[in-house]
Amino acid sequence: MKRNLGIALAVLALAACQRTVEPEAVPGKVQIEPIITKATEVNFENGDQVGLTMAKVNDTEKYADNKCLTFNGTVFESELTWYADAYSKADMYAYYPYSQEGTPTAYYVVDDQTEGIVAADFMAASKKDVLPTPNAVAMVFKHMMTKIVVNVENLSGAQIEAVEIAGSPVAADINIAEMTVSEFTGTLPADVPASVKAYEAEAGKTWKAIIIPGTSKLQLSITLSNGKKASQPLAEMTLKSGGQYSINVRLIQDNMIVSASGEIENWTDEGELDFEGEGSVEELPVEFTEYDGYFVYDGVEYKTVKLADGNTWMAENLRFIPRGRTVSTDPTVDAGIWYPAANEAKTADPALAETLGLLYDAATAFGVEAITIENAGTFEGVQGICPEGWHIPTATEMTGLVGHSTNADDINTSAPYYDAAIKGASLAALKEAGWEWQFASARNKTTTSATGSYLVTNYNGIYGVTSYVIGSTLRQYSTNDDGSLKNVQYYYMMSTYNASNEKVAVANGNFLSGGSIRCIKDKE
Repeated sequence: MKRNLGIALAVLALAACQRTVEPEAVPGKVQIEPIITKATEVNFENGDQVGLTMAKVNDTEKYADNKCLTFNGTVFESELTWYADAYSKADMYAYYPYSQEGTPTAYYVVDDQTEGIVAADFMAASKKDVLPTPNAVAMVFKHMMTKIVVNVENLSGAQIEAVEIAGSPVAADINIAEMTVSEFTGTLPADVPASVKAYEAEAGKTWKAIIIPGTSKLQLSITLSNGKKASQPLAEMTLKSGGQYSINVRLIQDNMIVSASGEIENWTDEGELDFEGEGSVEELPVEFTEYDGYFVYDGVEYKTVKLADGNTWMAENLRFIPRGRTVSTDPTVDAGIWYPAANEAKTADPALAETLGLLYDAATAFGVEAITIENAGTFEGVQGICPEGWHIPTATEMTGLVGHSTNADDINTSAPYYDAAIKGASLAALKEAGWEWQFASARNKTTTSATGSYLVTNYNGIYGVTSYVIGSTLRQYSTNDDGSLKNVQYYYMMSTYNASNEKVAVANGNFLSGGSIRCIKDKE
């Protein structure tokens, strides 16, 4: 059996329609037309076999028990004929893959799925009150188990040799007539495996496995070619029959960060499923490893440079996404994190994040839910969303680097890159020092009642104005009539790029705006 996403031979609504004719004589052979929907992800092949059971309504004996039907490219068929009473209805139920031992009442996990998931993908179809017909009986086959899709971003430097999933039920009771999967009530064989080896569906990127639905606390393990094995437990969850769950993994050297999708992708036409409980994973601390001239933070490598001011700075823009947060492409939405824009249309481009980083408002940068009257002046030198041992630059640190602020009192002529002629730090000088400026847009919003928008300007065919790093020093604030914050000014580092000068200086920006971030290393 082949599995093909996007195959839709019939819509589900048609599956409920039985092709019938007025009863005449005995109609002949019993045939099944398998209805395949887009969500079913199945395409039967010639030679595939299903087991069929039929029982006449109100009849204590089965008319057919585990009869094997074989697919001919269009329908499942055998030598089984309809009964003589053409006016008597029957209940029909079928399953795949066929078992000679009889219609299954229990299912045991298949441990080795490295060659594919077909053998483990137990499917069933049930239809009641069927009259004998010369036509094939349309039956909808549904997945009874649960599919796990593991998406891996491998930054470990080693090859992945195996992906294993443990922690799900190892057996279940199944009732094909009622299309149910329930907790196992029998005696487990001694050789039932405790884990499943997944199938590599897309080389080096995606693995798939079929497991048993039910309450589970999954354990994901990945074996690497360097002899190491990374493991991560997931939070307890209830896996639904016919549900598909995605697990996203980032492998980083000796560690891995795992997250499960907040929305469960549909494997059937039964609507969206949701994880039970508050979390999808047991979170690991965000990975951070520092090296000479760079660090790796949450799987992303960033250049660093020690500048003439004596401080070690990030030499490129931060693109870290805190756990549970979503990046927005819409600057009108107060998401706290936005993709940058770099075009005349002022439209966000997620692809730019790789080189320009992300845009953050003050609350997100400082790692708090909101900026309030009570906390507005408490962020001097905070770590925020920077890695451990690093922090959001202060106004003093920014002015100490570039020498000039829009506040006349904040001129520092001793700043190493300050140029009095242009009243700021030369972009060329910073580039030569290893701290190249990356032109990105800024999310501009001045008050709580204003609509956010991208700030993008054009100089010499280059689109980008940058509102750089949020400084952790309160400038001033005002309030709305109800006493809530209206306007809080924080220091930002801003670029000016035009025919007169190419410089960086420090200016004030609102806490609702969003700019790039470059962290600075704590003093040892």
